[in-house]
Amino acid sequence: MKKTIVAIGGGEIGRIKVHEDGHSEQKPIETMVIDKKIVELTGKTNPKLVFIGAASGDDSRYFKAVSDHFGGRLNCRIENLILTDLTKRPNIENIRKIILGADIIYVGGGNVTYLMDVLKDSGTDKILKEAYDKGIVMSGNSAGGCVWYESYDNEEDDDFDSNNLETLKTKPALGLIRGYFVPHWNTKSENEDAEGSVSRNSIRKMLTKENKWGYAVDEGAAIMVQSDGDKQVMTNIISKPSASVYKLNQDIQNIRPDNKLQR
Repeated sequence: MKKTIVAIGGGEIGRIKVHEDGHSEQKPIETMVIDKKIVELTGKTNPKLVFIGAASGDDSRYFKAVSDHFGGRLNCRIENLILTDLTKRPNIENIRKIILGADIIYVGGGNVTYLMDVLKDSGTDKILKEAYDKGIVMSGNSAGGCVWYESYDNEEDDDFDSNNLETLKTKPALGLIRGYFVPHWNTKSENEDAEGSVSRNSIRKMLTKENKWGYAVDEGAAIMVQSDGDKQVMTNIISKPSASVYKLNQDIQNIRPDNKLQR
């Protein structure tokens, strides 16, 4: 059975951001090409999408944006799987029923370490692997893209000290795709480390130190991974003309839209 994951490097889906002074801002839709592809992969005109928003603390505004975008614009039936509020979290049997009843799993952005902790604590991590093996289309944006790979980094964690880059390290994710994944690549500077965003050079040094490799993805781009047995075929999907996908090892290799990587 062919199994598919679409890992998105970031990009807005029309969320409304409320600023500290009270005024609101309508964000653009930057991932439409990718999101249409996610829906198309199901082969259905009205697929069921289950949203997992744990990385953002199950923010209701985020779910509304997902519902408006995938439901209103892309004709999906939407269900919100709340995991961070124990009074609203379904029991493990119902979590399994919800996930395995989906055509699409879409994991939202936020803090990937918190997301991984919630998935493990709730037992959802094992069910997601079961859904992947069943052929359900798995997808996610930013933190929701990191979660499918072997590893991500601890940049958002308390144990990372921006004044001591030796504390930057990779952490294990679900491991359904080989390699390390870093989103928002286009927002990172080449050499200057800033609070909340380490540089591309620091990430390359980390991977070299740990003898690892991976992928960097701009906002508005995604990697689609289709697996058949042990072979994983990777292609990129571009929603913004300026966006790209990169392979990170000793050298950075740009993956062109029509290229495929097999590992």
